[in-house]
Amino acid sequence: MNLLENAVKYTPPGSPLEIEARSDGECVDLDVLDHGPGVRAGEETRIFEKFYRGSQNSAPGAGLGLAICKGIVEAHGGTIRAETRSCGGAAFRLSIPHGGPPPSVLAGGP
Repeated sequence: MNLLENAVKYTPPGSPLEIEARSDGECVDLDVLDHGPGVRAGEETRIFEKFYRGSQNSAPGAGLGLAICKGIVEAHGGTIRAETRSCGGAAFRLSIPHGGPPPSVLAGGP
């Protein structure tokens, strides 16, 4: 949800969002593509840090949405990355392996 909410928040009203999903038998890959300003060069990994808000950011928020996405994806053994599309806009690409044990939850966790 955080990934979709971010896409809506940073894309001009009325612009389309594209969601693509596929499986190669080992992983489920999901792309969320928008037509907003894209990701500024050098911020592709920083935007996943807690409380980091991009340098061209004017939307309200605490800077936690993408950090939460990254935490959930990585807890499932996956990866997430962001890039600017050649046609404009941002591409958020995540990949999560099929099967395997669910993530462990520590009692009294973080």
